[in-house]
Amino acid sequence: MSENLTYEKVNKIFDVGGKNPVHALCDVSFTINSGELFCLLGPSGCGKTTLLRSTAGLETITSGKMLYGDVDISTIPPYKRNIGMVFQSFALYPHMNIFENVAYGLRVRKTPEAEVKRKVTEVMELVGLQDELKRNPSPTALSGGQQQRVAIARALVYSPDILLLDEPLANLDAKLRRYMRAEIRRIQKATNITTIFVTHDQEEAMAVGDRLAVLRKGVVEQIGTSDELYTQPQNSFVANFIGKMNFFKAEIENIDGASALARVKGTGFAETVDRSRIHGSFTKGSSALLGARPEQLIVSKALPQRPSLPGTVKIIQHLGQFVRYEVEMEGDAASAIFEIDMGGLVVDIKEGEKVNVSLKSSLASLYEAKEEA
Repeated sequence: MSENLTYEKVNKIFDVGGKNPVHALCDVSFTINSGELFCLLGPSGCGKTTLLRSTAGLETITSGKMLYGDVDISTIPPYKRNIGMVFQSFALYPHMNIFENVAYGLRVRKTPEAEVKRKVTEVMELVGLQDELKRNPSPTALSGGQQQRVAIARALVYSPDILLLDEPLANLDAKLRRYMRAEIRRIQKATNITTIFVTHDQEEAMAVGDRLAVLRKGVVEQIGTSDELYTQPQNSFVANFIGKMNFFKAEIENIDGASALARVKGTGFAETVDRSRIHGSFTKGSSALLGARPEQLIVSKALPQRPSLPGTVKIIQHLGQFVRYEVEMEGDAASAIFEIDMGGLVVDIKEGEKVNVSLKSSLASLYEAKEEA
């Protein structure tokens, strides 16, 4: 029976006592449920790989606890933690055939030969490589996706309590990445092993994970399901990291218990934001960021019925299910070029032309302006 994995105020400081200490993890506290596929997501240098390596015992935490059930595994040597790990580079042994690569962990544990053969056969069937096992070549004779599955099989064969995946799809092409993220989820659900998946790719994390934790500078910004993080991001960083969020610089004209009226600075453009979409503490006159997803905006040549702002189309991208318009807004309305996703091509709009941008009703969100988006 597997247990929950709980981090309690975990800190990791590199170069402690030195001139330039790096606080890679700052009071990290959350719980991963037994059997959960949990994603650590964030930009480079946010601490996600440090947390993964600390869990494996490859890094020693500065303070805090990592509890597997009631046992603090941070006090246990790495080789006694019963953790499987798949590295970004796969780290397969080219001088061994794939059977011996997968069997390596069992041989280190002095497992009887008959049990080794049984377990290797079972796990290779699980990852869909039974035919390759019959040929039994060196891993160098396999494709990238097959090598990835061999690495996963090697980590699973000795039935670890926890499986750690460190950006396992980074070295694969785009089409294979989409296939393998579905495979990883299938394998994880078949084994029900508690799994931590590290990535900087938000689409990948949203497709794979039961829940996600978004990290920034060693701090956990928000934890939730893909839907929760996309529809209810708690700050502008999460909003712009999980998907794309366009931000208007705004000022609060009125606020009460039900909603807030925010006016885009320097314009007559104002929007009423529902209480459920207000993230932060605001008073009348406060500066704010009025946020809208690309699909929550409309681009048009004629003046729409709703209030709008002028801009110039820079790029039009045909992306299959939708067409993306990159629009440079005029004046102080925006902090960057806006991305607007339309269901199809707007026939009378071309690159370089002037357009009007409006918000779909009641879909905007408010965030504190002091945050870095």
